[in-house]
Order: sequence, then C-alpha cells, then structure tokens
Amino acid sequence: MVMNSQYKYWKSLFVGTSIVFLVTVINYAQEVPIPQKHLVNQFIERQITLGNLSQSDASVRPLTYSKVRDMFKQLAVIPDELSIKDRQLLQRFESEFSIEKFESRPKFPLQKSSLTSIGNTAFGKYQLHEPEPHFLTYNDSVVYAWADIDETIRLEAIDESIYRRYTDQISIMGSLSDRLSFYVNFTMNRFVGDSSLVYQIEDFKNEDHPYFDFVNWTLWYQSQVAFHISTKFGDFQISKTPVIWGFSPEHSPILSGNTQTFPYINYSFKYKNIGFHFLHGSLLPFESGLIHKMEQYPQKYLVAHRLEFEINRNLIMSFNEMVIYGNRPFEIEYLIPVNFYWPAEHNQGDRDNLLMALDCSWRIKPGLRWYNTLFWDELAWEKVLTKWWANKFVFQTGIHLVSKINPYLPDLRVEATVSRPWTYTHNDLVNSYTSAGIALGLPQGPNSQSLLLKAGFWPSYRWYFNISSMLIREGSGLGSSPIDNYDLRDPELDDNTPYLLGEIHNSSEFRFETKYSINRIIDLFGLISYKYPNSEYGGYIGITIDW
Repeated sequence: MVMNSQYKYWKSLFVGTSIVFLVTVINYAQEVPIPQKHLVNQFIERQITLGNLSQSDASVRPLTYSKVRDMFKQLAVIPDELSIKDRQLLQRFESEFSIEKFESRPKFPLQKSSLTSIGNTAFGKYQLHEPEPHFLTYNDSVVYAWADIDETIRLEAIDESIYRRYTDQISIMGSLSDRLSFYVNFTMNRFVGDSSLVYQIEDFKNEDHPYFDFVNWTLWYQSQVAFHISTKFGDFQISKTPVIWGFSPEHSPILSGNTQTFPYINYSFKYKNIGFHFLHGSLLPFESGLIHKMEQYPQKYLVAHRLEFEINRNLIMSFNEMVIYGNRPFEIEYLIPVNFYWPAEHNQGDRDNLLMALDCSWRIKPGLRWYNTLFWDELAWEKVLTKWWANKFVFQTGIHLVSKINPYLPDLRVEATVSRPWTYTHNDLVNSYTSAGIALGLPQGPNSQSLLLKAGFWPSYRWYFNISSMLIREGSGLGSSPIDNYDLRDPELDDNTPYLLGEIHNSSEFRFETKYSINRIIDLFGLISYKYPNSEYGGYIGITIDW
C-alpha cells in the first residue's frame, strides 16, 4: 500500500509538472536530431575551430535542425570571413535543412508534380540552391512535418570475402506547434551471410540478430525517437538518440555515442555563458541476444549532468558527474538534476558506480583548437600520483587544425588517449559503465593507449574524404574490458598496477573514407581499411538513395 501511494504521488507530480511546462512554452521548437555521420557535423567543427561559431555549439551532440539553422544564420552575416568553398558548403547545407519552402498542403510522392520533381533531381545534376527532396512534406504555418525513406546497398569486405548488406530506413520528423517537435526513425539491416560475421561490422552494436537460413539473411533492427518541449525554463526531452558529451567527435571518454541508443529523459538550459545538461537513461545490462533468452533481467540506469562555463569566446570548460546504478527501481535522489552525485552515492552505501570528468577546449587562435579531457572512475587524494590499482582514469588531449589562409588544405586532427586498467569496471556487472556490453565512453575501453592522426578534406562541396591512422597499444587479461569484475584482480599488484597490464600488443589501423553526392537523392560512399600486424584488409562500398 505504501509503494502504491508513493507511485501515485510521483505520477501525479510528474503529470502536473509536465502540464506546467506545456503551458509556459514560448520558444519555437525544431529540435529534430541530426545523425552524427551527417557531413554537416564536419562543416560545423571546421567553423568552430576557425572562430566563426561558439565552441559550446558542439560540446553536446547530436546537433538539431534548430541549432544548425541558427549557426547558418550566424555564418550568413559574416560572408567575408568565409572562403569560397565554405560559402558553397554553407549554401549546400542551408538548402538541405530548409523547411520554409514546404507547401501549405500535403505533398505526396505519387503526385505528378512530385514525380516530375523527383525525376529531375534523381537524374539531373546537383543544384546547389535546390531544396532537399522528401518523400512527404506538410506545412500549415504551425505544423511542419516531413518523411524520408532511405535505401542503402553495401558490399562489405569481411575475412577476405565480400558480403551484401541492405539498410532500409524510414524517418518521420517535424514540429507539432511552436512548442513541440518530434522525430521517429526505424532502421532494418539485412546482412546476406552468417550471423557471427555481423560482430565485425563497425556500426553493429550488439543488437539481437536472428539468422534465417532459408534466405541466408541475418536481420537486426535499430530505432531512434525524440519528443522535445522548448520552454523559457529550458528544453525538456524524452528521447532515444545517441548521446555524445565532450570535444572528441568519435572517441570521447565521457559519452561517445558508441553504444546502442538508449531511452532517457533530458533537461538542458543555457543562460549567457553558462550551460547545463542533465539526463537519466535506462541501459541494457547485457547484450540484446542474451536478454532475449532471459525471462527476467536486472534494471540498469545512467544518470549524468554536465555544467559548462564559457570563460571567454575562446575558452570553455565543463564539469561532469555520472552514476551507473541498478538492481532496483529508479532512485528519486538521482532525478534531481542539480544534486551533487558524489555525496548522494556515498550516503546510499557506495554501492553504485560514480564517475566524474573535467574537459576544456581552448581556441588558441582562429584555425587552432586544443582540447583536453580528464575522466576518472575512482579517486583517493593520498594516492593520486601513485600506481594504486584504483587510480582508474582516462586522459585525452587533442588538437584540431584548420588552415585560415588556404581553405583547400585538409583539416587536421591529432588525438592522444591514455586509459588505465580497470577504468569503467565495477565488482557488479550491472554497474559497469556499459550498455549492451559496450563502453559508454572511450570505444577502446580500459588498459589501452592510442594516437589518432586524421585529415579531412573537401575537394568540392559535393565530395568529402578523410584519411586516418590510429596507433594502439593494448594490455591484456583482466582489467582490459569494461565488463571485467575488479574483485578478480591480482591483489599483489594493488600498489603497483602499470599503465598497461598484462602482455602488451601493438597494432595500427589505416582508413580511407569518402562520400560523394551525385545529386540531392543519390550518394556514393566507401571505406578502405588496413590493420597491422595482422595484414587485414576491410571496408565497404555503397550507394544511398535518400528520398
């Protein structure tokens, strides 16, 4: 009876608070997330380093339609600061993300005018000022909505063999009013081949993947969804989209977006030079295939907040706290966004996994940006500079260099990362810093060191490629995986745990990636990779039809 009363109380409080948020909305909402693989992210990173945009614009991702359109407006008023190439890229993305030309009635794909327009786009040349075509659009000055259908065909190189993979994707997104926006995406992947091979596909994230032998298909599904409310008190969101916190686009030690998407509630607020972000999410304690075989499995949650300070236009710093907890219903104390998690977790018995991080980005001059992250999993002040095993941390430093003088030189990134053994781990698997068995932070995980060299280049506004090389040193044995149990460590090493534990393996990977837009509907893309010392070649080529 007591539990029932508490449940009804908190339910009533949540509903009442939601109503207050709805009736106090004043901002225009178009907070539809943009996939991290979209090339507009590379363009925005470039403009931030050049000094044309604020560094806080991309410290928390994914970007949204509203945010990038605001950035485009900022860039449009400084045309003299942009090179000819950057002005062309700006025009390309402005047209792509424009919704102002949507007609005031539903525009369906089978209408004659739509078929003519799509035909001209699909078989014609790339028109820089041409709006992005959509499968369906609607606009009545208040409601904006559009739908896209993507079909991607790839040839994947795995274990010196070629396999076919098909990706079917449906997206529906838009604004219901000046206060609410929504986004729904469903993706089905069809791999022609054995299910054991999908673990070698880089965008596979431990989803359940049944194999159907009568067609030789392995299937897995991915979904994303977001419902966003904008108010004068901040932005509120119920979402299942990737979460990236930090200044490294792909290898952030804090939250890298490298796992399966997970559902969460989110609150964010910005006042002048101070920004605040809070989320409480539900994670998967094991990979999806294992969960399918279980009648019951433990609950697992992530709670996190991030406080950002723009010291000045060229320097931004943040403090982050994260807690992984589970084996019980959600903890009300962790639902208070501005609560300090360190004392909260301690006073509840130190049974959860508390993690913290500091990061900063300094634009030394236009075209040169230096960023750093210190992420720690445990802290004892008297042993900070020792080799104590529980000094579990990740330190990352990186430089992003963009030529201010010659825009045809490649954008360069150098990023070095050191990750101590046992980082992200816990003595209770449910409390490891993972979802579906994959680290929420650094993709390389603990007990590793890496050096990334990357060069990105736009030969034209339609063609982008990057070349990267990553040198990796990895330890081995227990302490090398975020799902290891640290109670199983060797106690003789407690006061003398090296930076790399066990037998050390050196490896490197070279990657060449490219994407070329034939027109507004058809894109070609490809990847060639080579891994040393195993002399493994991999990659893929493919075509995407985006309607």
